[in-house]
Amino acid sequence: MKLLFSTDIEKASDELKELLGYIDADLNFKNIKADIKTATREIIDVIGKEVYDHVADLYDEDKTEDDYEPEEYELIQSVRYPIAVNAYRLYVPTNDLAQTNDGRKMRSEDNEKSPFEWMIERDNKEQEKRYYRALDDLIRFLDDSKAETETETTIYTIWTTSDKYKESQKLFIRTTKDFREFYPLESRYLLLMLNPGIAFCETREILSRVGLVKFTDLKTKLQENTPIEEEKDIKLISLIKEACVNYALAWAIPRMSIQILPEGILQGFTSERMSTKATKPSMLSEPEAARQVFAATCQRVFLDIEDLLKPVPESTDDISINPTINYGDKHFSAT
Repeated sequence: MKLLFSTDIEKASDELKELLGYIDADLNFKNIKADIKTATREIIDVIGKEVYDHVADLYDEDKTEDDYEPEEYELIQSVRYPIAVNAYRLYVPTNDLAQTNDGRKMRSEDNEKSPFEWMIERDNKEQEKRYYRALDDLIRFLDDSKAETETETTIYTIWTTSDKYKESQKLFIRTTKDFREFYPLESRYLLLMLNPGIAFCETREILSRVGLVKFTDLKTKLQENTPIEEEKDIKLISLIKEACVNYALAWAIPRMSIQILPEGILQGFTSERMSTKATKPSMLSEPEAARQVFAATCQRVFLDIEDLLKPVPESTDDISINPTINYGDKHFSAT
């Protein structure tokens, strides 16, 4: 696996410092290289091997910024930045302590003070949020990188033909715009992370209610951008999307880090005694309570789908039941 950093340790250290302006200038790339490899594998899992290999082929450690086309350099930096952020956040917790022959020792300098535990915890959360923002910026860059002409293979075509991208386009919820119809969401990365929950909703709940024929027909029309004219189908797609959004959020709450989920879902996860914001400490029941809200909404939408698909009973005039009987006769009794 080719890394997007120079094989020369000193030069690689400078590249790392360029990306992460908040780290000490004397941080040696050699110490963080193992975490760089781990972070690179995580990036490949997100954007796919096809995209990463293309960027790795573009990167030349002997080139400077001026030697690249502006778009090429921006692409390389867009991929390197989340790798650097994630590697650093993986590396820094173990660097807080000195690993000595006599065990772990707290580092202490005359002009420095060891941080309180809450300071470390808050910084860890901010580093994690920074990583998610970097991933989101990367995916947005790939989404928006469509060239004016398609005469040559671009990173956009590589991205949109990759397995990772194609998997995300097979669902009823394909874009953040689709998601925002029912819940505020701006992060493209989070949407990719929610894809398994959306897929579970489709296969475990929607398919059995809608039926394979209708399910396949609606998906095909969406993927081919075929106009949907029937009012019932338009309503059905809207209900399916609403169900998928709520199901995915309920699925995500017990599985994902709170740092990646929208801030409105869960709040108050820092102690009032350790935060300048003085937020109320979280109760253990809050995540489950939030999950139940989305799950309950999802169940309501499932009922709406079932009601929408119920066959309309055929109305039969009384006279067609038995034309020899005068049902309007006051002496007539059905018993």
